[in-house]
Amino acid sequence: MSAGLETFALKEEDAIKLLACQTHVGAANCDFQMEQYVWKRRADGLFILLCII
Repeated sequence: MSAGLETFALKEEDAIKLLACQTHVGAANCDFQMEQYVWKRRADGLFILLCII
């Protein structure tokens, strides 16, 4: 996704901040383009997105 640029590489510190802000909690709707980024679906219907370090 970052096309190999070191500047855009995900760092552990950045991933922790993203998790703290709950950016990994997606929407209730999911289309075929989003499916590759979905980890699972919560009981309330919201999709949890993958956060890979």
